[in-house]
Amino acid sequence: MKFNFNPKTLLFGFLSLPFLLASCKKEVVTEAPPMKVNVVKAIQSDVPLYEDFVAQVYGQSDVDIRARVEGWVTSVNFKEGSAVKKGQLLYTIDDIEYKNRLDRQASEVTQATTELVRAESELSRVRPLTELNALSKKDLDNAVAEFEAAKAHVAATKSSLENAKVELGYTRVLAPFDGIVGISNVREGDYVSRTGTSILTTISSVTGVRVRFQISEREYLRIAQLTPEEIEGAKNNVQLMLADGSIYSEMGTVNFADREIDPSTGTMTIESTFPNPNGLLRPGLFVKARILFSTYAGAVMIPQRAVVQLQHISQVYVVGESDSLKVTTIEPGPKVGDAWIIKSGLKAGDRVAIIGSAGVTPNAKIEVVEQKWPEENK
Repeated sequence: MKFNFNPKTLLFGFLSLPFLLASCKKEVVTEAPPMKVNVVKAIQSDVPLYEDFVAQVYGQSDVDIRARVEGWVTSVNFKEGSAVKKGQLLYTIDDIEYKNRLDRQASEVTQATTELVRAESELSRVRPLTELNALSKKDLDNAVAEFEAAKAHVAATKSSLENAKVELGYTRVLAPFDGIVGISNVREGDYVSRTGTSILTTISSVTGVRVRFQISEREYLRIAQLTPEEIEGAKNNVQLMLADGSIYSEMGTVNFADREIDPSTGTMTIESTFPNPNGLLRPGLFVKARILFSTYAGAVMIPQRAVVQLQHISQVYVVGESDSLKVTTIEPGPKVGDAWIIKSGLKAGDRVAIIGSAGVTPNAKIEVVEQKWPEENK
């Protein structure tokens, strides 16, 4: 058999081979599954708007106990950090010097009283004689002067005696009221002086406490423009947030505002009072004073993490009925906890995607993962 070999025919066959093979393969198109995205619903509620201020607790009364006489401390009669009663003995100071002074003053009172009796007797003798012209008017005047001087001397010595009694009493340092006594700054054998600046200890009354905090000039001006009803409501709705994040069980009341803005700090001091029946609050404790200024009625809220901020624009990804994403521009209002109040752009019940760092695009279809939004975020 004879084959007719044509080079052109062979070349054409080789060139058409890839096209023939490609036409024999079945084209396969693979679509990626929709991305899973967490979705929450916008909620609506009346939201109380609080403002928090860093504050510090003070006792209802915080009194520094100081020595009012000089001497050696002979005893310390309390347990540091314990509760004490009004009139309870705290310290005794060596009283020998003051007892001796008291005895001297008592002796001087006796002498002055004796002198007064003598002067009175002399006056009683001179007056009738003067009336009979047996003695001169000058003798009567001298007798009267001696009597008045003796009377004044008695009054002076009695006053000194009372002072000596008071100073002797100061050698016993007593608690001025019921409270909690602090650490003692002196020990038995220490010398104390009333002219010194040393504090023996401090007593605080903690049945109620004072809480002080500062507001800035801007905050003062904004608060000053509230209505009288709003200000009155704020004054009577003060909460305390403790260091562990818990809310103190008792409500407080604003007690006073300072008369001026401190020029060195640009702040005004506000004080509020709180009952402290269980003694939980102690002086020096740092807390947050939370004040209710107003209530935002019918607020629409979503989690802050659902909001995407681009410069001055705030946007959210709204999930449509077909589970596709639509970018919506919103107007955010105040932040409340981890939520954001939305003034416009959303309504209650709208489903909002929490994108995070997920690489999704507008109009993309997603697999919705419903997330419950806790009630405490309202």
